[in-house]
Amino acid sequence: MDNPSDKNDATNDVPRAAAVIVASRPLEPADSVTDMFGGGKEVLPALLRAGQVTFIERVIIRLQLAGAAPIVVITGFENEQLERHLAKMSVICLNNSHWRETTIFDDAIKGLSYADRTCKACEKIWLATPLIPSVGGDTLAKLLVSESPIALPVFEGEDGLPIVIRREAVSHIVHADKGRTLRDLIAIAPGTVERIPVSDQGVLSSIGDPEGGFTQEFLSDDQANLPMRARLKLILARETLFFGPGPATLLRLIDEIGSVRTACIRMKLSYSKGWQILNLLEEQLGANVIDRKPGGQEGGSSSLTELGRDLLHRYEQLAVESQKSVNLLYETIFDDFPPQTKT
Repeated sequence: MDNPSDKNDATNDVPRAAAVIVASRPLEPADSVTDMFGGGKEVLPALLRAGQVTFIERVIIRLQLAGAAPIVVITGFENEQLERHLAKMSVICLNNSHWRETTIFDDAIKGLSYADRTCKACEKIWLATPLIPSVGGDTLAKLLVSESPIALPVFEGEDGLPIVIRREAVSHIVHADKGRTLRDLIAIAPGTVERIPVSDQGVLSSIGDPEGGFTQEFLSDDQANLPMRARLKLILARETLFFGPGPATLLRLIDEIGSVRTACIRMKLSYSKGWQILNLLEEQLGANVIDRKPGGQEGGSSSLTELGRDLLHRYEQLAVESQKSVNLLYETIFDDFPPQTKT
C-alpha cells in the first residue's frame, strides 16, 4: 500500500497551472456534421452531449480536478449560448468575434496571453479543445510534471491533447505571426518538446488531429463516463458567506475588462446583483476591492484595488491546494467503493 506521506509529497510537488480551452469554432469537416445532423448545420462541439453533460463541461471538470485555475474558454461561434451554458462553471470566457477570419492558433494565443498576464503564480498552462471529454486524470498528471517547455500526450504514435506549456515558453509563442496551426505552435516553442506515450485514447479527441476534426463513433465510447469524484466549492465567510467561485470570476472579469457592467453581462448577472456581490464583499472585508472611476465621456471604469487583486490570487491558490487535499482524502476514504461484486 502507498505511504500517505508519499502521496502528500507528490501532491505538493505538482506545479500550479492555468488552462485554456479553445471552443470558438463549429465542427469540421462539414460532411461529418451533415451526416450526423442533416442539412449541413454548423454545430458547436462544446455543446455536444455525452450522457447528461456537454463535452466542454466534461473537459472543465477534468481540468478542475487536476487543479487548473483559472480556466479560460475562448468563444466565437454561438458565443452567447456557450457563455450562458458556462455561467456557473467558474470559468472566464473571452470572445473572439472575428473567429471566421482567424485560426485556432490565434485563439490559443489569445487565451495563453490572458493566462500568462493574470496568473503569475501559474508555472504552466494547459491548452485543450472540447473534443477531449474522456481524457484521463492519470494522463493529465503525467503531462503536468514534465520538465520540458512543451509536453503533449501520444497514443499509438499519434499526437493528442491537451498540450502543457511552461510559462517561459509562452512569452516566445505569443509573439509568433498569426494565422498558424496548433502544430505550428508546437514547432515554434523553444527547447525540447516532450511527447509522452499514454494508453489513454481520449487524448486523440476522437480524431487524431488537434485541429478539431471529428468522428461520430466517439459519442458511444464508454470511456466518456466521468469518474465519481469529490468536487470542492470553497467559500470564505465572516459574519456571512461572502466570497466563492462566482465572486472570484466577477473580480477576474472586472480586472480584465475594466467595467462592472460588462463583467456582469459576461456572467449573465444583472447589474444590480453584481453590485450586491461587490458591496457585500467590501462590507465583510472592511475595505474596497473595486477602484471606481466615475462618469465622463468614456462612461467611467472600474478596476481591482491591490487588496482585491491580492484576495483573488490568494483565494485561487487556496482553492487549488484544497482540491488537491480533497482528492487525496477521497482516494483514501473511497478506495474500495463501490465494493466489487463477487462472481
